[in-house]
Amino acid sequence: MLTTRKLVFGAAVLLAGLLALNLAIAYLTRNSVPRRLMRHARESESAVVLALGNSLIVAGFDEAAFDADAGLSAPRGAANLGIGATAPVEHLLLLRYALAHGMRPHLVVYGFYDFQLTAPTIFATSDLIGNNAMLYYVEPLYARGFYTLSRHDAFEFRAMYSYPMFADRGAVWAKIEMLRRALAQQGMPSERTNRFGRVSDFSQLESANADGFRRQCEASMNLPLAPAVGELVRQSNVAGATIALVAMPMRQAHRNLFYGTRCWSEYVTRIGSLLEPSTANFIDASSWIQDDSLFDDAMHLSPGGADQFSRRLGNTIKAKFANWEVALTKESR
Repeated sequence: MLTTRKLVFGAAVLLAGLLALNLAIAYLTRNSVPRRLMRHARESESAVVLALGNSLIVAGFDEAAFDADAGLSAPRGAANLGIGATAPVEHLLLLRYALAHGMRPHLVVYGFYDFQLTAPTIFATSDLIGNNAMLYYVEPLYARGFYTLSRHDAFEFRAMYSYPMFADRGAVWAKIEMLRRALAQQGMPSERTNRFGRVSDFSQLESANADGFRRQCEASMNLPLAPAVGELVRQSNVAGATIALVAMPMRQAHRNLFYGTRCWSEYVTRIGSLLEPSTANFIDASSWIQDDSLFDDAMHLSPGGADQFSRRLGNTIKAKFANWEVALTKESR
């Protein structure tokens, strides 16, 4: 017969086990990608340029190369807080985190591709794994205002966000997935990979064809800036920074098939009009890297490509902002 004593003892064991599991997961994920970036932000409080975006910025923005051609030097140089497989809401949170920890950049570089600036951010709790897991533990309730969850998932989110066993569950699954892929490759031709994963996966991020891109472009023409992008621009300006929204380099096939269309040209004009009320600049760097061998996959620049892009961006910034050197001189006094 189940006695009260046995029931209490069983509940205590269960709670102790859950506590131990949460503590273990918190310890094992202390060096997750978002937490490493947060540490980099704390260590880069003297940076005068802050780079934000997804994996295209991670791969493409070389801090040292940018600094060299922008006339900067560490620690008063650039800090790359790009984070792969994320949406603008995570980029906004990293901006806020950097500002809260003492960084006062003169310039925020925000890299994007295709329709990222206007695309609505819609998640399910099943999406909040990997780098998206930071939405559970970096200003979680503030961030909820910038993306959409279903009613069921919104309730689930509130129940989950305080517990590492839920917030960082993806870290465990990632290891299982890597093991599964390794086992699946046994006896098969090796697949080309880079630091972001399988090279073949990134071709799936592009539109399937020109007609699909055109339809997406037409649907985006009347959209405002995504709320997180608009807030990122606003908060950068409030902090005293100019923001440069940079269309990241794309391979020739992408440029010819998609960016060479009239609709894309009209979309870029639309973005310019949306940015007019702000201290913001649009820089079209999509054609800056002409040699496709300087891309590691369909989307990401190789280290050599990153060096070329970052140096040209540094030169462009130095030439574009007439008061660039004056601002740096004032700050260094």
